[in-house]
Amino acid sequence: MVAELASRTNAQTRILLLEDSEIDAELAITHLAKADSANTVQRVATRDDFMREIGNGGYDVVLADYSLPDFDGLTALDIVREHHPDMPFIFVSGVVGEEFAINALRRGATDYVMKRGLSRLPAAVDRAVAEARERQDRVRAEQALRISETSAQLAIETAGLGRWEFDPATGTFDVDARCRELFGLAPDTVASHETFLKSCHSGDRLRIETILNETLQAGSASNVATEFRIIRAGDAQERWISLSGRSFQDGGACTRLIGIVNDITERKQAEAALQDLNQTLKLRVAHKTAERDHLWQLSKDLMAVMTPVGALIEVNPAWQASLGHGTSEVVGEHLAKFAHPDDASVVQQAMAQAAHENQRPFECRFVCRGGETRWISWSTALGHGYIYAVGRDITEDKVAQSQLEHAQEALRQAQKMEAVGQLTGGMAHDFNNLLQVVVGNIETLQRKLPPNQERLRRAADHAMAGAQRAANLTQHLLAFSRKQPLNPRPVAVNRLVAGMSEMIQRTLGELVVVETALSPNLRHVEIDGNQLEIALLNLAVNARDAMPHGGTLSIETFNLDLRNAPHCTAENLPRGEYVVINVRDTGTGMPPEVQARAFEPFFTTKSVGQGTGLGLSQVYGFVRQSGGQVRITSADGAGTSIRIHLPAARPDAQVPEDDNQCEASLAAKRETILVVEDDPDVRAFTVETVRELGYDVLEARDGVNALNLLRQTPAGDIDLLFSDVVLPGGMNGQQLAQQAVVLHPRLKVLFATGYARDVIVHHGRLDPGVQLITKPFAFDDLAARIRSVLDGQDSARHAN
Repeated sequence: MVAELASRTNAQTRILLLEDSEIDAELAITHLAKADSANTVQRVATRDDFMREIGNGGYDVVLADYSLPDFDGLTALDIVREHHPDMPFIFVSGVVGEEFAINALRRGATDYVMKRGLSRLPAAVDRAVAEARERQDRVRAEQALRISETSAQLAIETAGLGRWEFDPATGTFDVDARCRELFGLAPDTVASHETFLKSCHSGDRLRIETILNETLQAGSASNVATEFRIIRAGDAQERWISLSGRSFQDGGACTRLIGIVNDITERKQAEAALQDLNQTLKLRVAHKTAERDHLWQLSKDLMAVMTPVGALIEVNPAWQASLGHGTSEVVGEHLAKFAHPDDASVVQQAMAQAAHENQRPFECRFVCRGGETRWISWSTALGHGYIYAVGRDITEDKVAQSQLEHAQEALRQAQKMEAVGQLTGGMAHDFNNLLQVVVGNIETLQRKLPPNQERLRRAADHAMAGAQRAANLTQHLLAFSRKQPLNPRPVAVNRLVAGMSEMIQRTLGELVVVETALSPNLRHVEIDGNQLEIALLNLAVNARDAMPHGGTLSIETFNLDLRNAPHCTAENLPRGEYVVINVRDTGTGMPPEVQARAFEPFFTTKSVGQGTGLGLSQVYGFVRQSGGQVRITSADGAGTSIRIHLPAARPDAQVPEDDNQCEASLAAKRETILVVEDDPDVRAFTVETVRELGYDVLEARDGVNALNLLRQTPAGDIDLLFSDVVLPGGMNGQQLAQQAVVLHPRLKVLFATGYARDVIVHHGRLDPGVQLITKPFAFDDLAARIRSVLDGQDSARHAN
């Protein structure tokens, strides 16, 4: 029997896993593989498969999820209890709450394991199977004992056991065949008193001899019954024998002693095994009790036993560690006494419900001894006339949840701004191509109109003004979408702000006072200075509009070092060194709903015709494209503060001197220019304009045609490649230029674009050495740009 128990302990555990999720099933199987005992897992996902496997049998334990496609875990539990009442059943679920777990245990579940705590699964399975096997083995042992006793009784009743009779006068035994078989005696061996005692185990021999002598010497008939061990003759096996007999007297002397013997070896083994099992169970109970005591003492969760009205009877040490309240302060008080005053009614209501039923977890604030507040999630269970409660400190979880919600809102806002930026950038590209044709032809009309056609000149001027406003709108759109080409250089922000102060004051008028507070030793920034001036001017104009009756506009600069700051700062900025420009007004301010949309393009609170809604969006796009951040603080009626955080340049960055070069002559020198443009109208205007400037012109509609012209023309005969950046046919302007300079090594390149995308602009900056003119360009601007590229002035300027 002992060997059988040992073999079952090492037997392979057969597990039926009811789980519809492939991923969860793999995780469970992976954790089960770490168990000390070997196991095999059969997974099923549907009711039919589950019923088939349960019907087939052969499993030691069932693991089941609660939520399943065509039925649930409780139904599966009922099915198992119907077919296999003693089979362990463990819930493995991610949605199990305290109430469900208690109900499941009451309905016959063995245990439950949360999916977030699968590391506990192997131990839970081993424990459940071990306890089930122990119960089965105990039943088997008890059954074996009963069978042994019943067999002995039946043997006695039917005279099927070994029969013996002892004659005191001769000292010999008369035994039957069964008795000889039990003692291992040969048929011709005389069974004497000495032979009998010799077959007894040395440890029992003296006791048996004493019992026989006392029975023989008794003054009256008596019964004898004993159990002892023998060493059977022949094979030397040790066997347990049960002996029962009765003495017969004649004249006060025993004349004979008759009885029966039975081999009770198996019964003794069963008793020993049962005793071992009982001892094991006692040890397990003691171990479980010790575990619960350790859990009570060591748990960081608050634990309490309360009366049905919520008065505390006993609390664990976690109360002292978490809330600072010792046992003597707590026992006898109502749980609500330690809750936050605003949550005391919640606790009282929860305790009233807990006195009648198990309830779902509830959350409330508790006040520590030092006055601080902690969030506690309570779970209660009713049993034996008491309320048992466990409280988990979820203060950090609450803080993390709040931070997560803020981060998700910031992400949604960033994604919305990025989507709008992509849309506006694409629109700006198409508008610039259209405006190039409009602006170029109006400018040609202005140059060609006779001086005496004043009415037509005024009409052309008005048309040009409208086209220029449209061009400015597209530039704002490109700035917001962070697709405008920038030419960043080291800039002294204090010098730039001081130089703009007078212009800003004139722009804002006499009702607004402009103040500056420029920090000494301000770090330089690497940025496009012209765009920064436009951004500051936009902020100043917005501030003026927010102060219709006058006020103060303050421009402040200072350094901000966040290199050693925590991950989450007040401004939610990445670590680094920044130069901050704070533009603050004393105007009407913004309510929260307006502040949330302030940087959206075309969003404005001004009346129709008083603003485009692109000023702040241009600032936002430009600063983000330059690697910086924009933060806005405002309150309705309390003014607005907009802070521009720009990455500080390296300490050794040198601010270039102002460009005071004399303007060069714009006259052509009989050079040849290759114009590459896919839009027919834009190409026609550009070719006509370049010819009007005095240059020889070749034209192509895409990169392939342009390369054919370059191959057909001797090297050196084409002086400048003037190409759009975005071209059809799979070859963009940058790729065309790379192949063109191989064919014509001295070829200069000038790009034109309304939307640079990522071809020649990377991370918001023009690639080194790239010359660019943005659409729509004017006649004079194009003339100057072509001349400067041909004369090499732009290259020198960029080299500095």
